[in-house]
Amino acid sequence: MLVIHAAWDAGRLVLWAEDAAGAAPSTSRAKVRPHPFAAPAGALAAALPGWGDTAAEAAGKAVSGEVVLLLPGSASSPLPSPETGLRVVARRAGIRPWRVFALFLDASAAMRLLSTLDEAGRPSAQSPEPADHLTDILAGPSLRFLSAVAAHVRDLVRRGRVLPQFVSEAAGYAARWRPVLTGPDAARFRELAAAMPPVCRAVSEERPSAHVLIEAMAALTDAAVRQALPERLLGGHRPGRRSPLADRWTVALTGDAAALPGVRQEEAEALARPLRDWFRAAHQLDGPVKVSFRLVEPRQVEPPDPWTGASPDIAGEYAAAQADGGAWRLEFALQSAEDPSLYLPAPLLWAGETMPGLPGRPDEVLLTGLGRAARLYPKINDALRQARPAHVDLDVENAFHFLRHAAPLLQSAGFGVRLPAWAGRTRLGLKLTARSRSVPGAAADQGFGLEQLVDFRAEPALGDEAISEEELAELARLKVPLIRLRGQWVELDARQLDAALKAVERSGRMTVGEVIQEVVHGGDDDLPLVAVDADGLLGDLLSGEADRRLEPVATPAAFHGTLRPYQERGLAWLDFMSQLGLGAILADDMGLGKCLMPDSPVFVNGVLTPAADIWQNYATDTLSEDGGEWAIPLSPLFTNAIDAKGRMVQAPFTRLYRQHVRERLRRVRLDDGSEITITRRHRLLGVNGWTRDIQSGDRICVPRRIRWEGEPVDPDLTVLLAWQISEGHENRKADLRITQKNRAVLDALHERVLRIGTRFGLIVNKPTVRPARNVHELRLCSVDYAAFLSARGYKWGYLSAAKRIPDFIMAADDDTVRLFLREFFTAEGSVVAGMRMIEIASASRWLMSQLSIMLRRFGIWLRTTEKMKAATNGTGIRRPYQIGMIGGPGLRLFRDLIGFSDPVKQAKLDGVCAKPANSNVEGVPGSDLLLLARASTGLPMRHFGVGTVYFTETQELSPKSAAMAVQAMDRMLSGAAEREHLKQPQNRWTGEVAAAYRALDRDALRAVRDELVMRAEREVFYARVVSVEEIDYEGYVYDFEVAEHHNFVAGSILCHNTAQTLSLLVNEREQEEQVGATLLVCPMSLLSNWQKEAARFAPSLDVYLHHGTGRLRDEELAERVGVADLVLTTYGTALRDRDALARFGWARIVCDEAQAIKNAAARQAQAVRSLPARTRLALTGTPVENHLAELWSIMEFCNPGLLGSARAFRDRYQEPIERRGDETATTALKRATGPFVLRRLKTDKTIISDLPDKMEMKVWCTLTPEQASLYQAVVEDMMDRIAGSEGIERRGNVLAAMTRLKQVCNHPAHLLKDGSRLAGRSGKLARLEELAEEILSEGDKALVFTQYAEFGSMLQPYLAARLDRPVLWLHGGLPKKTRDALVERFQAEDEPMIFLLSLKAAGTGLNLTAACHVVHVDRWWNPAVENQATDRAFRIGQTRNVQVRKFICAGTLEERIDEMIERKRALAESVVGTGEDWIAGLSTAELRELFRLSPEAVS
Repeated sequence: MLVIHAAWDAGRLVLWAEDAAGAAPSTSRAKVRPHPFAAPAGALAAALPGWGDTAAEAAGKAVSGEVVLLLPGSASSPLPSPETGLRVVARRAGIRPWRVFALFLDASAAMRLLSTLDEAGRPSAQSPEPADHLTDILAGPSLRFLSAVAAHVRDLVRRGRVLPQFVSEAAGYAARWRPVLTGPDAARFRELAAAMPPVCRAVSEERPSAHVLIEAMAALTDAAVRQALPERLLGGHRPGRRSPLADRWTVALTGDAAALPGVRQEEAEALARPLRDWFRAAHQLDGPVKVSFRLVEPRQVEPPDPWTGASPDIAGEYAAAQADGGAWRLEFALQSAEDPSLYLPAPLLWAGETMPGLPGRPDEVLLTGLGRAARLYPKINDALRQARPAHVDLDVENAFHFLRHAAPLLQSAGFGVRLPAWAGRTRLGLKLTARSRSVPGAAADQGFGLEQLVDFRAEPALGDEAISEEELAELARLKVPLIRLRGQWVELDARQLDAALKAVERSGRMTVGEVIQEVVHGGDDDLPLVAVDADGLLGDLLSGEADRRLEPVATPAAFHGTLRPYQERGLAWLDFMSQLGLGAILADDMGLGKCLMPDSPVFVNGVLTPAADIWQNYATDTLSEDGGEWAIPLSPLFTNAIDAKGRMVQAPFTRLYRQHVRERLRRVRLDDGSEITITRRHRLLGVNGWTRDIQSGDRICVPRRIRWEGEPVDPDLTVLLAWQISEGHENRKADLRITQKNRAVLDALHERVLRIGTRFGLIVNKPTVRPARNVHELRLCSVDYAAFLSARGYKWGYLSAAKRIPDFIMAADDDTVRLFLREFFTAEGSVVAGMRMIEIASASRWLMSQLSIMLRRFGIWLRTTEKMKAATNGTGIRRPYQIGMIGGPGLRLFRDLIGFSDPVKQAKLDGVCAKPANSNVEGVPGSDLLLLARASTGLPMRHFGVGTVYFTETQELSPKSAAMAVQAMDRMLSGAAEREHLKQPQNRWTGEVAAAYRALDRDALRAVRDELVMRAEREVFYARVVSVEEIDYEGYVYDFEVAEHHNFVAGSILCHNTAQTLSLLVNEREQEEQVGATLLVCPMSLLSNWQKEAARFAPSLDVYLHHGTGRLRDEELAERVGVADLVLTTYGTALRDRDALARFGWARIVCDEAQAIKNAAARQAQAVRSLPARTRLALTGTPVENHLAELWSIMEFCNPGLLGSARAFRDRYQEPIERRGDETATTALKRATGPFVLRRLKTDKTIISDLPDKMEMKVWCTLTPEQASLYQAVVEDMMDRIAGSEGIERRGNVLAAMTRLKQVCNHPAHLLKDGSRLAGRSGKLARLEELAEEILSEGDKALVFTQYAEFGSMLQPYLAARLDRPVLWLHGGLPKKTRDALVERFQAEDEPMIFLLSLKAAGTGLNLTAACHVVHVDRWWNPAVENQATDRAFRIGQTRNVQVRKFICAGTLEERIDEMIERKRALAESVVGTGEDWIAGLSTAELRELFRLSPEAVS
């Protein structure tokens, strides 16, 4: 056995080994003697590969030689290491030099070897027994020590604790990375130096351990960074020797070439000096203690006597504050960087007091730090004129400047800053209140429209408390930027006050339309809209969530069909808007799907057939309708459809459809290899129902079972075809060759060929089996056999990429399909034991699709992917191959129902199936339901019968675990779970859990339970969308009408818009006798469809078709319209008959495919807009196709004047949004149009519907023990204060508690404001680091929002260092020019990829569409504010899906407020700007429940 030791010398790792076999003591009398136990360098190099490929690679790069070590021992022999097991007695032991054989590894190879030592030198605990080769070599203590050093270096690099340097070396100048060792890292360095085995520093001479360690860490750090950053930091051409040195140095920081030859000393010093200063400053700013600043406001003024009822006197408050020691004070202190609780104010320091961890001269540390801080905030110089500076007094202007400007600079520079709790949080806003008015004598059918008058009041507000005009005037007179108002300090300026004074002048009466305009405007930048309070129907309308508030309208009795739940909600919304007399946009498409490309494979009559071939072969009795064609199938066509119970059933095609289009299609690819190209109007079945909102990451249902009953096929022919297609080669002359290594297989096929010839009367011409190279070959030449197959649809002579399974095999009975699959997989498939799967490859995409469908006959999921592989025909040409994989539960189904005919493969499959299956392969998406169940019940996760991994989406529910969760919910519903819980031993959580059971919302839980059952029992697999690609297309698209189920596997046929619009008319006529006629205008191609759908679904409606040369005119038309319920016409006819149609007072005008009126100047758009109607409805899937003027035209039809004139719209919205990406204009436009647009299902599509969708998700984080301790301390402290206070003081304490607890959830340093280290102390921060690394690895960009500027100032340098990437930071202290430069840099350049933004500062016109990820680190509990921030990325100009993540600490107030808002989201979003003030109204008991810390909060 070899014991391998290590040392570090001259920038290299030195490896040498002792041979435990021992050797005779040395008889040499030389001063430096050979080590008697040292193994030869060759033996060491030969042993290293036993530690794996990395060690083998390192051994290959090593240089062999000799080295002299100072080792303990006697004159005749060194002492062997204890690991060898050898014993040598040394009489006069001492340190003597010994020569050993060694291997020398440079830093890069050393880093790779040391990084893999744990995996190599210590067998995995999961291994049943150690590998044999590991017993021959053993890592000695010195090598294990250097491995620990390498691990520490990797951690430094991961956390960004490195800096680039320009250094002088023996060979010249070089670019190097060096570690930054401060704080705990410096302590770790000292620990490592103390623990260093002496042999590590015993090369040639004994050196101090710290010197050797820093040399090793420097070299290993440089190697680790280069391995982590293999790419160049600068793009373009590689700079040459004449290029600027800075460019050469930057390029030399990556890759293997660090040397920079040919550098002059003066230019080297010019570059090295600022880098050394940077390195030195990094160590100075993060020492064991740091200077901290605390801003203290003037002392509190006594509040007015509550018994007198006097209102606060603002001038009196201000004067008292100024007179009563009213100066602001900036206090100085020293604070420990390790323990934030150690805080020493300057007066105590000068008085001689101390605290643990202070350096020898703390006074010098304070003075030095103050001197550096004075460069950023010169006012500190006033204090430095004193011998013992302790504070500096500030007037109100200087205090305001410190808050807005100096504090962020000091924090970002590494100083501690403590600000008052109100800083940055309190400012004036605008509150709008509207109340309905009762008008005597109003007509009953007047309707609540845009002209209805309401009482309106605008008033400035501080939080939710209004401020009077007199108070505003007094504030304006004082002209101070900081003032105490209602007991709170408020930051304000002259512009805010002017805006507030103007706002109060506008109270009085307004129309609904004018109120909407006020809400749309959103206030000014100086006085933003913070609250809206409206009652009645106006309140419902302004909420933008009217469809969610309304009670769904049941399917009318006269409607021949059943509306789905979301359609019933749509019907309720349409009825609501109609009653208000307001126009609406149903942002969904009209007509049939028109979905599939010509080559889309459709399952019909048991086989896959291209959509165009179905039309070509079966279309008859064709009816053309203005670009579209309907046809009746020539013969019966059957597909598979999913029924209402989620079961796959056979269903017939009743009609075929095709249409010529010129538009953009979507190519949707799933992670199981499925692919389909469809129109934007086509729906696929998602987890929550049929949807056209298909985005990457979504789950789409693919059938678990395909049902077909076919005829049997001759078994011999079936087996021969399986081998012929898989291993055969056919030429055009009816020659067939099948190759195989196993001759027995070919002999059996030979016999089958003879039987086929006899059975079917074919001349097969004596087939032969002969050897060919390393294989055997079955050769058959039979024109009869080729003709026999061709007559049955087989394509003879196709190459491998074009091969297909013949339809008569694919559509055969189950036994035939099973036999074919068994032989085909025996020929082409292989069992990959390490991956626990079966793998099969084919160059033919179509053939792989056929195999997938055939396997679904037995419920087996074949997942495919594409890889480049070398052809197997000997040419070596690389081409794309389809790789099919069967894993998870499908593996056992394959074994039980299909299997291999090869006993070797079958035995291997049996062995794999004996191991546990991967449930994630065929999982049931249920994490969202489990989280919903937990939120609605308040019960701990463990009560739901499954592990916590199922709540976090890290593990998919299997059908078995889904059943366990359902059983657990059943026990909750029955009360059994509660009874069992009460029998358990009592603990601190027993009472809370028991209370949750008593308050159990059984209806909500039952709904979740039923949804989970439906998902688990639905006969589908849930595949994930991997890409949605837009492609331009001109040509035919196809669709197929399926009776009863209205769907086939590719999408839905039932036109949801048609059903809802028709059901609206039916519902109105059931409620009222005199309704009036509805005029529906549509493209001519849809006219017949509307007529047929009305006859089918609403036969009770009187429908008149006003079209063609025979249409009615004058009195006849008037008479017919007078009795009609629905009048159908086209856009062209509406233009021609404009005057005739304008004579009628229509109850409603509906524009289907309303994009037809998107051009406001077009004559048909003008004609339709000119027709009078009580209400208007636009049906369109694309209200914005090219530019926003199209939106104005459609909205002008629905609600004339809502968005102003076309010119005003262009100035207010179109130009700011399209040219400048103005965020304020975008938000105002969404506010104006949102209430008038139906939001479908869970997607909440806004009016800008052509934006790619955003995917919102919640990221659950846990607290560290330190966070949990601080959280509990804050709760106890603040609840005592809250319980002992009332009124405004209580409200202030509640909001202060909210703030402090949210800061704890962010990071302990955020609450303490002590500048302490960030790493390893926050669950949120750890998750943010992981997420940022994932985003960067994908090459994406991200916006990271925080509502706290102070926290952002902490995050920016930390993330930049950890990620080793630039991180931008935008906050309110930056001037506009700087902000614009940051935005331009982020939008235009590849780096930086992470943009950190203050939630408040980011709300002024930013366009950040370069990002496709948005992260809300801390929550602002008004969804509108968060969405406004999210819309920096999710806005016009965005071409990719936007992923939005909201961090929430589980088991804390963050989770409970999130639950409350989710339960009442419509109410929470109806009032813009309410923020968190509503929480202040909760009782003390409710607050204690809100703030409490649950056990699952702590990691």
